[in-house]
Amino acid sequence: MKTILLSALALLALVTAAYPQSARRPNIILIMVDDMGYSDIGPYGSEIRTPNLDRLAREGLKLREFYNNSICAPTRASLMTGQYNHRAGIGYFDVNLGLPAYQGYLNRHSLTLGEVLQQSGYTTLLAGKWHVGNDSLSWPNQRGFDKFYGFIGGASNYYDIGSYADKAPPVTLVENNRPVRLQPGQYLTDEIAGHAVQYLEETRNSKKPFFLYVAYNAPHWPLQAQPEDIERYKGRYRIGWDSLRTQRIARMKELGILSPNATISADPEVPKWESLTYDEQQLWEKKMEVYAAMIDRLDQGIGKILNKVKDLKQDDNTLVVFISDNGAQGGFIPFGRKRQRNSGPIGTAGSYDYQEQSWAHVSNTPFRAYKATAYEGGISSP
Repeated sequence: MKTILLSALALLALVTAAYPQSARRPNIILIMVDDMGYSDIGPYGSEIRTPNLDRLAREGLKLREFYNNSICAPTRASLMTGQYNHRAGIGYFDVNLGLPAYQGYLNRHSLTLGEVLQQSGYTTLLAGKWHVGNDSLSWPNQRGFDKFYGFIGGASNYYDIGSYADKAPPVTLVENNRPVRLQPGQYLTDEIAGHAVQYLEETRNSKKPFFLYVAYNAPHWPLQAQPEDIERYKGRYRIGWDSLRTQRIARMKELGILSPNATISADPEVPKWESLTYDEQQLWEKKMEVYAAMIDRLDQGIGKILNKVKDLKQDDNTLVVFISDNGAQGGFIPFGRKRQRNSGPIGTAGSYDYQEQSWAHVSNTPFRAYKATAYEGGISSP
């Protein structure tokens, strides 16, 4: 089941190569979000405002069982190549562990969607996170993408406050093989969507179909969001994770995602909300407000992308696919890495907090466990 949709995308790429050039081939938009749980968007039971994803689900096809590879880079390797991630060279993260299956970058035996579609006459565009090869020979422009804006590694700040003293290094990005910087006041989620829209606009007079891959890093840590989005969720999570999970389960049953008699997995390590002190509840409440705001913002960007497709009069000939790379992060930190210290309140530049297990248990409703596990909570994607 894991590779069904990935293989379908790869097959679509191969099919388009067989089309006569005179045929009207479909445009493709592939949107991937990062570390977002199964029930974190409206079509899967969430309370978070996602009107554009709601519309895609309402007008399209919604899968109940689609699986990813449980962590970032392996999922992206399979997504880009239609292969098992070990065969593509990324059995773990983008680090070289000395074996071909764990070399940490896409091998040359595995063609990317960008390469296949580029060879078959598509304009290939990418905005966002790469995470399948750090060496410049493995960057997007070298692996089949005509245009790329984003970052190469696995995570990034969303704001640039430009001070190592504050433990917040400058946000270094790449655009078409050139290093660029996130400017003060810019928010990375907006810049990813903005460049996607810009690249689409640049296809206006082209007769070639386009493939646009939008790889958001939201809502991956650190928890940093726009103030107006955070304000929208102020007080919403005062009910705590126990009540919120109950609400999501009820909504999922109404939507038909869960059967009425479904057995729901619990996590005995998640404390009862009522057992927390007032100050602890305030801290946890803020985390979920920011997390929700980050998802809200990426949905706003999706709306801008879809509006641009309509403006280009391509909305009746564009396939849109939306997935998450793995389940919500429940406390796993690779290699025992120490947490960075916050140099600002949760949600602001300098914040390095993340959602953690108790809220991630809600995000992955109704499943067990989290990112980096082979339980359903780690591998189920909306």
